[in-house]
Amino acid sequence: MVLTEENGRGRLQKEKILEHFREMIRIPTVSFAKREDTDREAFQRFRKLIYDLYPALCSTAEVKEIGDFGLLFRIPGQSDKHPSVLMAHMDVVPADPSLWDADPFGAEVIDGRIYGRGTLDTKSTLWGILEAAELRAAKGLVPANDIYLSFGGEEETCGPCCQEIVSYLKEKGVRPQFVLDEGGSVIPEGLPGVHGEAAVIGIAEKGTANYLLELRDKKGGHASVPPRHTVVGRLSKAAVNIENHPFPARLSTPVKMMFKELKNEAPLYAKAVFARPELFEKAIVFGSRILGPTVNAMVRTTVAVTFSESRSEFNVLPQEASLGVNVRLLEGDTVESAAKRLKATAGDPDIEVRFVRGTNPSAVAPVDTDEYRMLKEVISEVWKGVICAPYQMNGGTDARFYSELTEEIYRFSPMIMSKEERASVHGVNESIAIDNLMRIPVFYLKLMDRI
Repeated sequence: MVLTEENGRGRLQKEKILEHFREMIRIPTVSFAKREDTDREAFQRFRKLIYDLYPALCSTAEVKEIGDFGLLFRIPGQSDKHPSVLMAHMDVVPADPSLWDADPFGAEVIDGRIYGRGTLDTKSTLWGILEAAELRAAKGLVPANDIYLSFGGEEETCGPCCQEIVSYLKEKGVRPQFVLDEGGSVIPEGLPGVHGEAAVIGIAEKGTANYLLELRDKKGGHASVPPRHTVVGRLSKAAVNIENHPFPARLSTPVKMMFKELKNEAPLYAKAVFARPELFEKAIVFGSRILGPTVNAMVRTTVAVTFSESRSEFNVLPQEASLGVNVRLLEGDTVESAAKRLKATAGDPDIEVRFVRGTNPSAVAPVDTDEYRMLKEVISEVWKGVICAPYQMNGGTDARFYSELTEEIYRFSPMIMSKEERASVHGVNESIAIDNLMRIPVFYLKLMDRI
């Protein structure tokens, strides 16, 4: 395949498409919760870059700009009966250059890796989709069914962009047979209890909900005669109470499905546990406590106190304070039930819990379909010998909005991501190895041949 050849024309093609990727990284498409803080001109430049870099695709596909940040391609197929949607998002989170070893928007190449915000999340998948679609369009290849490329620009801020795209498709009567967004990846260290590389496919995601815990004291006063606890102190105590009393652990449907699918890969002594996880739930839950935060998050609704705010002076008692709390909802919990538990666990009747925004846990996608089996087959072709398994995503994606249109929504980022690389997403020194990056368009080429 031309994308992987290492001499002649293949090498020139590789250098060309790598430069396309670096150009994408150099545009700081940072989204902010306050829309007025977002640099709209950067997103306009990013759209124009796509139009310039992928002329064959843009001339053969229907291109629709939706809302302020959305971009939708329809690649006409031989039939429109069973369309598919391939997703990625253009926006990235902010990056502090003073903490990085390289310019977060410089796309510098260091030791065979490209550094920059979005290299993993998710300009790499967006680039891979476009490169594959461009190559097919240039060759005049027509897919069996319509393929939609859905690119949002507010995924990181839970903005309305993807919802606007879904509303447009709903109005057009589009009912996708298959939706693929970012999500799991190829994990080199494998899964607990299973050795070897594992490709995890998100079949569901936890709900994401943001709350403000607010406390007011109209009295205020002078700091020289303070009460036993100020509003800041009382809220701090509430934060400790919440952290010390986590939500109860349990096995969700996707986690049980993951264990069952891996039963043949488990060592002999653990096969019974993998085959019937519901019978060993207490043992699995107990083990999650010592296997680290990622595994712990798989079995419970998690709460993270992410910021605190109060306005005052050193010698003035604050009259109000607030805490920002991010909750990731496990199957069975809702934004309403989580609010009630936060209120009870805070331990202070004067604290108000205000829901800001969020969604409940997603539905669980089926794994007994031709589409899921096809996805596993493509993964196994690109990463030989890898173990594939369904799993539940702890994070949230735009894919949840497509539940209005279909239940066959899967979440997989076609790349190898080590523990260190996963930690760099939304962190410092986000980067991707070039060899790893080059498999992404290969994956999408194989996928587009089959959908």
